[in-house]
Amino acid sequence: MHTMPMFPVLQYRWAVRDSREGKVLVYYGLRNPPFHRSMVVPVSDLLAEVIAGFTGTTSLDSLPAAVRESEDFRRLVEQGIVVDQKDRRQPSTAEHKQTCTRCVADDHLLPGLEFDARGVCAFCQCYEQAEQAGGSAGPRNAVDEAALLSIAEGNKDSRFDVMVLCTGGKDSTYLLWYLAKKLGLRVLAASWNMPYTNDTCRRNIRRALELLPDVELVERTLPVNAVREAMRAQFGQVGMPCLCPTVAHVLFFPLAAEERIPVVMQGIEEVQLAVMSYVMQSLQGGKGKAPAASPSIREQTLQFLGLTASPPEPANPFSLTAEFIHYQRSIRKVLDPIYRPLDRFLARARQDASAFVPQFLRLKTNALYGSWRAATELMQQEMDWNMPPGQKGLLHTSCRIEKVKDYCQYMRFRNMRTTAFPQSIVEVSAGVYFGLLSREEALREVEELGYHREPDVMAELLDDLRINEADRHSHGETVYSLCDCASGCRG
Repeated sequence: MHTMPMFPVLQYRWAVRDSREGKVLVYYGLRNPPFHRSMVVPVSDLLAEVIAGFTGTTSLDSLPAAVRESEDFRRLVEQGIVVDQKDRRQPSTAEHKQTCTRCVADDHLLPGLEFDARGVCAFCQCYEQAEQAGGSAGPRNAVDEAALLSIAEGNKDSRFDVMVLCTGGKDSTYLLWYLAKKLGLRVLAASWNMPYTNDTCRRNIRRALELLPDVELVERTLPVNAVREAMRAQFGQVGMPCLCPTVAHVLFFPLAAEERIPVVMQGIEEVQLAVMSYVMQSLQGGKGKAPAASPSIREQTLQFLGLTASPPEPANPFSLTAEFIHYQRSIRKVLDPIYRPLDRFLARARQDASAFVPQFLRLKTNALYGSWRAATELMQQEMDWNMPPGQKGLLHTSCRIEKVKDYCQYMRFRNMRTTAFPQSIVEVSAGVYFGLLSREEALREVEELGYHREPDVMAELLDDLRINEADRHSHGETVYSLCDCASGCRG
């Protein structure tokens, strides 16, 4: 039985929001399981109005009896969503924060992150639960060496066994080496040479082709002005400029289908899919429900590409996937003409169950890498791979504006504009949990991320995109990613 708060307030990182179905309370963080499934809580209009008026000085006795005595209000108290003013958590700081005892996630870079009695964060608790569930944990479309060799053995219709979407970074270089040299597959490397790929990784791709002379390369660019206009529009529509990797999917999947290449792969680690594979997996299962059987790889690929080409309006605008869908919808809007080949491919695949569809598969990198350091040293030895000058972090190595993405994601989450977590801190922390790097290495990696201050490259990018100082406060969603809205923003 929970004591009713004398001066009720919403717990830190909860907010009243409007949804299509009515008023809801939204949590901008990750709650401890099983409450991580209750991050959006419907409430009545009356209850929402009363809660929105909480100041910490409003006494319990002054609330309308219909609210004070309602089961819904009591439930909010029992779950710790409504607490007494003295029990409301205070924002953490860089100097005063709680860090997970299992990984390196903390409640300063991830405001609203909860911990259990052991000091283990909610992410690690989700990973533990997924592992206890057995083989269903991890990416659904993961593939092993035996399966890849079997696919290649049966491939009689194409010059290539696999297309690799490559950037010249650590992960896609490893993928090229693993598939072409270690497994001896026939590989088509596909590279979207976007303007902000760093020069080191462009050279890494060229060197890989010299060392893997049986690998063929296809490269695409888009007009520089079209990319700039699209990135400027992205800043206004979703609060960050990124177009990757969606543009590569749009450009190259139709080519893979035309060439009848059975498999498409890209250099993305399992830990980069940690939220989708482990946290979201738990959410999709629902309370006490067994997760639905996985669709075929063909269907998974078509669903993924369908979400890329024709993303629907998210059913729940505050879900963990809503930001991803908004991002996809925004790119479609600003680069619509390049989608035509993908649209035609998807239409054929949906109309004809026998139409050829490449399988979109992923490596089980947690097992293959051993560690990020070992994978990097292997690539340096085998592929003469180089790190961009001055870069120390091993997580993302191909993009000059990676820290801009970090910063924008962090600021939007901190400013409670999205429930989508900043990706890199989650990925680094998952890397610790799954044994890809030590806590000490991870803490150094976190220091390299773009969360701690506006990145130096931001000024160069904004100038290139013609976003001036005034635009920071007026260019759509940009205000939430480039301004500190902690004390209150418009909207």
